[in-house]
Amino acid sequence: MRTLRVAVFCCAALWLLPAVPYAAAGPQAKQTALHQVRKIYLEEVGTSDEAARFRLLLEEKLPERGFTVVDDPGQADAILSGALSVSQPGIYGGPSDVGVTVQLKSRDGRRLWGGNFAGRVFILNPVSSIRFKDIVEYRAKELAKRLRADWEKSARQAGVRVGP
Repeated sequence: MRTLRVAVFCCAALWLLPAVPYAAAGPQAKQTALHQVRKIYLEEVGTSDEAARFRLLLEEKLPERGFTVVDDPGQADAILSGALSVSQPGIYGGPSDVGVTVQLKSRDGRRLWGGNFAGRVFILNPVSSIRFKDIVEYRAKELAKRLRADWEKSARQAGVRVGP
């Protein structure tokens, strides 16, 4: 009876063994999480004038949200890449719309964050709506704001204290 119990225990252990996660000794053991990203390298987001302008605006907006933009991908914690599209005004006129789709990847190519920033912009605050003139700048500001909010959420989930 005892031998049968030992045999059943060994079979169960061997059956469950593949489900046990292994701790890798290599670079997999220390994967970058979103809250660990501080330095970002910005890739081109297109070849148009508006894409180049968007990239410059993003270089300005990300530091306002606590990130550092670096010139060398080797110095970065993560790389932000994507595409910018500008839709022309419709038959009935109206402003054109700008859509931005981005991904933030770790240096080893793992996706950390991403988003699609497009669609009509509705600003209910009268003061802000008067100052709102540039959709490209708005998208850069929106992207930096959303990245920071998700960064803080990641930090809180990891138990890292986020400043005021």
